[in-house]
Amino acid sequence: MLLNFDSDMSNHHSRRESSRNVQLANSKPEQDSRIMIAMVGVTGAGKTTFASLASGTREPMAIEFMLDSRQIVLIDTPGFDDDMRSDLVILEDIAKWMAKKGYLKNHLLDGLIFLHPVMLNRVGGSERNRTRLLQAILGKDAYSRVIIATTFWGSIKSEEEINRWLDGRKSVGGVWHEMIQHGAKVMKHSNDAMSAHNIIGEIIKITDENGKLEPLLRKELKNHKGRVIKTSAGKELERQVMKDIVSLDRKLEEHEKDRPPDSDGRDKDLEVREKYKIWHRDKQMMEDRLQRRKKQLKKLGSLVIRIKTFLASIFG
Repeated sequence: MLLNFDSDMSNHHSRRESSRNVQLANSKPEQDSRIMIAMVGVTGAGKTTFASLASGTREPMAIEFMLDSRQIVLIDTPGFDDDMRSDLVILEDIAKWMAKKGYLKNHLLDGLIFLHPVMLNRVGGSERNRTRLLQAILGKDAYSRVIIATTFWGSIKSEEEINRWLDGRKSVGGVWHEMIQHGAKVMKHSNDAMSAHNIIGEIIKITDENGKLEPLLRKELKNHKGRVIKTSAGKELERQVMKDIVSLDRKLEEHEKDRPPDSDGRDKDLEVREKYKIWHRDKQMMEDRLQRRKKQLKKLGSLVIRIKTFLASIFG
């Protein structure tokens, strides 16, 4: 879901009693003094839970609160593997989010929390694609602002297996290796307020030492007049879509070679008819996906974030 940055933040004042340790801000200081942190991750990784624990509220999207005299803004972003929305739609939403008036009008991000559930499955192609897309959105200069926060530790009994799982992602060739090599940190989120505050505190420390962050996608959208296909993220998504198109074309060719006899008449064997039915269903599924990917490629090529709105969001 695209963030509603223009909503009335005064609603937060009514929730000041919700936490002893964290109070919502009564007034907004100068925007440049706020610590702005984007939360990304797969759907169900625990972004909303993290925000609720950190702030002491149940507000699901953009939350402002005070932590150790610093005003924090936690911003939820679209889930990277939402089954209902393609990666193209998610990238479009993120690009529009960066161009939108509101929180980012005169303010840059301070860091990014990449929440990822602890899982014992092998790294799949979809996870690598999501991570590569995230890297292209941020750029290498921003990796030092990334905290990879692992979640759902309580659901796993063997910490030894978890450590092996983490080592695989950190090692050379691992899905997180490049980000970690350029400064990203992996931290355990224990699903409590103290853990969430420690992670936020790490980003505050980095900002105090190095200043603010401008993601690569934001810079490139300015330089290429809003054309998403010209950005590193757009090129990465184009690569992924093209790879999928080539793969589907090849699979359809192989599938056609295994075509069973047609089964139009009633005199045909029931087993033959069922075999053809399954073959045809599988073919239709691949053709449908191929057409969707081709449409996504076409849309990606023509996708332009409205440059007038984008420049206004940067320069006021």
